Amino acid sequence: MVSERAFVSSAIQGIGISMAFAFIMLLVATRNIIIALESVLCVAYTVVSVLAIMHMRGQQLGIIESISVVIIIGFSVDYVIHLAADYTHSKWSSRNDKIKQAYREMGISILSGMITTAGSGFFLFGCVYMIFQKFAVLISATICIAFLSSMVLFGAICHTFGPQNGLGEIPCPCDKKAGE
Repeated sequence: MVSERAFVSSAIQGIGISMAFAFIMLLVATRNIIIALESVLCVAYTVVSVLAIMHMRGQQLGIIESISVVIIIGFSVDYVIHLAADYTHSKWSSRNDKIKQAYREMGISILSGMITTAGSGFFLFGCVYMIFQKFAVLISATICIAFLSSMVLFGAICHTFGPQNGLGEIPCPCDKKAGE
């Protein structure tokens, strides 16, 4: 009972630290608070979805699952950060044009990454040891949901609520001013 509480506490602490770090990295990559928040929303959606799948499969929160929860966030942020950075640094001003450009430039790379990573997870399903089978579910579910979350959810959010005309941008002191 005490160890179960420790696993839950560690998992929650790991999620909090990882999500905060992911938000900071998204903020650094995009330099836009709105995009960073929208991206973290997609990452949170992926994490909650994968945790729900783990629960539906009857997995208890043990050592493997506690460590895996933090790994989920790392996998989840990968695709959305590429779209977010491309959206933010787009030369276009309208939301529609920005997300179209992000899809055009990053879509095939994200799809290729999803296929290769999900493919590597697929081979773990044939393993005898339960730890590898659990990891196969974790990798496959995370990668597929993260792909859908970034390509569908993030795209829809940016298309509808994405910043345009510099809204939410955080100025960088290292940027040269227009008059210099």
